Amino acid sequence: MKKILLTIFVFAAILNIANAQNEKFFRFGIHANVGPSWMKSDQDSLQYQGMRLGLGWGFIGEMTIADNFSFASGFDVSYMGGKLQRLGVMQVYPPDTVAELSKVTSIYKFQFLDLPLTLKMKTNEINYITYFARIGGSVGVCIKSKADEEYSPLSGNKTISIDDKNLKDERRLFRASMLLGGGIEYSLGGTTTALAEISFVNGLTSQLSDNKARSNYVMLKLGIIF
Repeated sequence: MKKILLTIFVFAAILNIANAQNEKFFRFGIHANVGPSWMKSDQDSLQYQGMRLGLGWGFIGEMTIADNFSFASGFDVSYMGGKLQRLGVMQVYPPDTVAELSKVTSIYKFQFLDLPLTLKMKTNEINYITYFARIGGSVGVCIKSKADEEYSPLSGNKTISIDDKNLKDERRLFRASMLLGGGIEYSLGGTTTALAEISFVNGLTSQLSDNKARSNYVMLKLGIIF
């Protein structure tokens, strides 16, 4: 027990010395973001139909690895999706009993928990402002997936609508993305800064299990780092 307490004391002392030498070695913060999100596919039968407003929030963690360079991570909770139209679907329209060749328009609504893994490069402070860029990627897990679907025949005006359809069996659980971003930090005193960043996240893996449909978004991130 004494050895454990001694080890903890020594480790704490080392951390205090390191922090005294470099106050900005570890930084953390919180953020919120907003921006357009969309989905795209390489398949001709799955067509882009529009964007959806994306929202998110999360925590920021940074570790300095060299002057003006740091490893930036944390975690993000994101709400996003997009609108796609699938052609060549067979659907029955009651009271008819014969399936008709149809199209289905889907508004996808995903919730993700993402882990960004990026390199952050920044300038020296100039009149309270530091400029930075981030490059890297992120890995994430799909927490929730739903879609509003509308079926309509290729000829005729009949429709069938399904709201908040659960996509548990149609979506992929994990995703990987490329991340590029840039912005500014404004010094509020000490090591505390206000953050504004524009970032682009490009999906590398398909979000749907039966189609190649990747999710993408551009986000305005606002936050504070301590």
